[in-house]
Amino acid sequence: MIHILHGFSNVDSEFKPRNLRQEVHYIESPRTKKRIVGWTIGCFRALYCSRRGETVFCWYDFQAVLLYWMCLLTFQRRNIGCLNILLKKKDTIQNRIVSKMYRKALMSKYFHASVTSYYYGELLKEWLCLDFNYTVIHDPYHEKWERKCESLSHDIFVGGGNSRDWSFMLEVAKQMSDVNFLFVMNSLDYRMYKEYITENIKVKCNLPFNQFLQEMANSAIVAMPLTTEAPAGLLVLFQAAGSERFVITTSTATTRAYITSDRGCALERDVKQWKDAIRYYLLNEKERNDKALKLHKFLKDVCGRDNFDSGIQKIVDLCESNY
Repeated sequence: MIHILHGFSNVDSEFKPRNLRQEVHYIESPRTKKRIVGWTIGCFRALYCSRRGETVFCWYDFQAVLLYWMCLLTFQRRNIGCLNILLKKKDTIQNRIVSKMYRKALMSKYFHASVTSYYYGELLKEWLCLDFNYTVIHDPYHEKWERKCESLSHDIFVGGGNSRDWSFMLEVAKQMSDVNFLFVMNSLDYRMYKEYITENIKVKCNLPFNQFLQEMANSAIVAMPLTTEAPAGLLVLFQAAGSERFVITTSTATTRAYITSDRGCALERDVKQWKDAIRYYLLNEKERNDKALKLHKFLKDVCGRDNFDSGIQKIVDLCESNY
């Protein structure tokens, strides 16, 4: 038997692996005001429900690391699977401590992790000064994200909340007064940046899921400026592809695994590059749509549920080999 620990309750059943060879027992972490409390309770539940030498597959990467340290400090042994590391590199004391926690876990033969991009996996090795094995598991594509354009309401859609480079995109928009932008952001980000909003930017906050997807589908281009090399923005990237929208994004160790010159546009953090690309693709609709279709096809073929499930099975098998 393997135990799958989710980072919070009521996880979408479509994200749960199917057809694993082992019997599966699901463990949920409770929703709490402070997430670390819920994650810790979930880890204690996993320890209580499992036996020495059994496998616990963690849906959230930090929870896997936390469980590893619990096992280490309480002299218990579990084989731990970690789905898609999300570690960021920041020059803070907290990040340095967390990075050391990850490094110690990744050194263990009882800890097996995946990443969503080969390039990010290699960058992690550099950051942590550690040569470790990892499995590449792309996030799964879901057809429920697909929407049809009702009418082109705006030129550029910019949305999401995780590691968005809002200040950079505001500067791009400021220098393109003839192009209309829709920023979909949370209220906290809006309060932080509202004094910099120009007349060609429309802002909507905290949209319901379906409205978020439809606004995206009603845009000519989805822009995704990012502030980190770590996985960020992939959900919006997949949703944009579901609506067959052309994506311009920051070139990072993560996005390079999905966006290539024939299925999107990945750029450095340079205002002129972004302005030129936006103008070019707004004027070249056929090329824009062709590349959007190729991204859609790539994600459906390479990031399908079968590949996602087989990646999880691979990690589980690596864990079980230690039993």
